[in-house]
Amino acid sequence: MRTLGFVQATGIGVAAIVGGGIFVLGGVAVAEAGTGAILAFALNGVIALLTAAAFAELATTFPENGGQYVYARRTWSVRAAFGVGWLMTFAHVVAAVLYALGFAEYAVAAVEALLPAVTDALAGRPLRVLTLVLALGASTIYGWRLTKVSAGGGQLENVGKLAVFGVLIAAGLAVIVQRGPAEALAPLSPFLDQGWMGIVAAMGFTFITFQGFELIAGVAGEVKAPRRTIPRAMFASLGVTLAVYLPLLLVVTTVGLAPAFDAPTAMAAAIPETFFAVAASSYLGAFGFWLVIVAAILSTLTALRANLMAASRVTLAMARHRTLPRGLERLDPESRQPVTATWFVVATGGLLILIVPDLAAAGAAASLIFLLTFGITHLSSWQVRRRIGGVVDGAWRAPLFPAVPALGLLFCGGLVAFQLLNVPLAGVLLLVWLGVGALLYSSFLSRRAEALDAAVAGEDPLLGRLRGRQTSVLVPVAHPARAGGLASVAAALAPPLSGRVLLHQVVVADARADAETVRHRMSEGSQALSNALVRIREDGVESELLLTVADAPWDEIVRVAREQEVDSVLLGLGPATGAAADEDGSDQAAGAGRPDHPLDQLLARLPCDVALLHAEHAFDLDRVRRVLIPLSGYNDHARLRARVIGSLARKGLDALTFLHVLSPEADARAEARARRALRTFVADEARGAGTAEVCRASDPIAEVVRRAGEHDLLVLGITRPRGGRSRIGALLARMVRESPGPILIISHPPGSGGRGRARPF
Repeated sequence: MRTLGFVQATGIGVAAIVGGGIFVLGGVAVAEAGTGAILAFALNGVIALLTAAAFAELATTFPENGGQYVYARRTWSVRAAFGVGWLMTFAHVVAAVLYALGFAEYAVAAVEALLPAVTDALAGRPLRVLTLVLALGASTIYGWRLTKVSAGGGQLENVGKLAVFGVLIAAGLAVIVQRGPAEALAPLSPFLDQGWMGIVAAMGFTFITFQGFELIAGVAGEVKAPRRTIPRAMFASLGVTLAVYLPLLLVVTTVGLAPAFDAPTAMAAAIPETFFAVAASSYLGAFGFWLVIVAAILSTLTALRANLMAASRVTLAMARHRTLPRGLERLDPESRQPVTATWFVVATGGLLILIVPDLAAAGAAASLIFLLTFGITHLSSWQVRRRIGGVVDGAWRAPLFPAVPALGLLFCGGLVAFQLLNVPLAGVLLLVWLGVGALLYSSFLSRRAEALDAAVAGEDPLLGRLRGRQTSVLVPVAHPARAGGLASVAAALAPPLSGRVLLHQVVVADARADAETVRHRMSEGSQALSNALVRIREDGVESELLLTVADAPWDEIVRVAREQEVDSVLLGLGPATGAAADEDGSDQAAGAGRPDHPLDQLLARLPCDVALLHAEHAFDLDRVRRVLIPLSGYNDHARLRARVIGSLARKGLDALTFLHVLSPEADARAEARARRALRTFVADEARGAGTAEVCRASDPIAEVVRRAGEHDLLVLGITRPRGGRSRIGALLARMVRESPGPILIISHPPGSGGRGRARPF
């Protein structure tokens, strides 16, 4: 439901950006760059504006919740989407660590001011322990609150924060006028006392202070008139940020210089954590000190909450897409807030609080990761514009394409490289996190994530085009009557916008055949090609015709499939008469059941997916409304099956049934496991749009055949083992012989995906 207008959307950005970051890291920036920190923040603002342009274009092209994770799923593979989501989670967790530590530092500063005797007694390690306890306590309390109540609101806090900044800036400017610009601004000289390397270092440490505008894109699904509101809100929030940051830095590095120091650099190096509080006390006295302390505590806590919330929402989205364990999507039954995702984020943040040595390291790590994800966003915006040939109607268009994404990618990449060299700990943390993620994904997340992604890709034809991937299907055809049915399935496997169907006729003739014989056999297949071509054109799928002459049709199919590097081969199965295959070998599987049948040999040699269609001449996939899918466990064709399910869903389904047949002797625990497994298949591959049924029968194939009579199509997965005798022969023979309706049999090449023992259903 879209409920956020311009003011509310801008408020989200201002709440996330303005406040905690500059209080926590402003002193670090001045320590690195001196008064040149003003320039460092201005340059970071330019990078943020370039990045906001990329976000605005993507968010208005895909106005839905999820932000960078959604864009990665749209423009890259599911593996890349996992990587981006994993990075986003880490970025927000590290930002939460930064603000938790910042809160703790300012809280300790308040205790030091109120109870100096206590803090003197705790000097050294005990004081460090107090800081860690406060940071961990704040993270835990806010994590618990996020599981119980919505994280909405914040307009009043925004007004309060901006009022505090307004007082600090106005009072400082008044002092500058009172003292006279020449005297008051003297600390600005020399402006670049730390050189340009100091400026770059300050940019790397403090880029995180501009993080937050992208959260507007993250809630794009809730923004009114998103294609008009989102760009305005993003640029407005960054405009407010720059209007606060730059004059505030000017004030604190000039009239905020404490008498005990001769330059802002020395002052910031001595007290980087509380630099702003001490600077405010220099021209506002104790009132200024406590104004900054209170504002910093409130700002860091709101920023902590915002980043814990953002990290938990990314984790929740990934769990729902199966790129993280599904247990992380559990919601509180009363508040409907993510429970396990939030505690996962809090626990990860707590571990990092104990590892990260100080605010500078936390800021460097957070900035590094956000710069990396922002660079990926620039690349995504360039990819989308290039692959769809422009901008989606109504979407906001970033100016000066491709200069904007190119410059944004260059600046983000340059700062990432500098951070890796300047703060090795940030790079180590990033590499460890990526290594853990790669291990998790490859070990047990990939199968389900890629099956769900295949279903989405099958249902959404635009997805393949956005990812720059064309799905190609080779269809050998010979019989005109069955060509239309094959073509309808091929058009589903190779969807519009990103699919290509290669219709192949093999003219069987050896070197001794004369020209008249070849011409006659070519004319026999021309009608089949014509029928298939017309049917595919009806679905708007790109198609090509290929005619080859060979004396061994099965060898020729393999050769063409390898040469064209197709994703799938679709073959037609004729009646199970028990006779040998037709001489063309392309459209007949009769006689399946013999261990030396050519079809078994063909499947063993093809390096791609293979689908086999057994149906009446009048079969058309568009008329299929009820589908039965027998299953008995995980297998290596889950992604192909999910893609078929997605394609069928795109064409319209009334009923999709997953069936597991148990033996009569199976106990209750086996039945419970089967039901849980089927519900997982329904959730992952059918995205919840299906039913799961478990039944008992002494003859599973007979039961499947009986149930198939109640449906329009039976989808059966078979395993192609690596070496050894294939099980396809006997299975095909019985299914083709006994099934009362159409069968679509799918298989995936061995060793190219999937886990577990090979099973026929």
